[in-house]
Amino acid sequence: MGRLEKMSPDQLVKIIDFRGIRQLPAVAYLMSGIHHRGQLSTYLRPMGTKVPSIYGMSYDDAQTQKK
Repeated sequence: MGRLEKMSPDQLVKIIDFRGIRQLPAVAYLMSGIHHRGQLSTYLRPMGTKVPSIYGMSYDDAQTQKK
């Protein structure tokens, strides 16, 4: 989060090319990652599984570290 908070508006709106498939502002990729992590947790938690650290530490990892 600290690195994101330090990003300038120009950095957030910079167009990033994704393998020649699409070109979107950097912030769009950030929002997409957050959305997909939310989807993953919605599927895994009801099955009794912990959410893995994909885009950084998950809530489940943080709770495990507290123990």
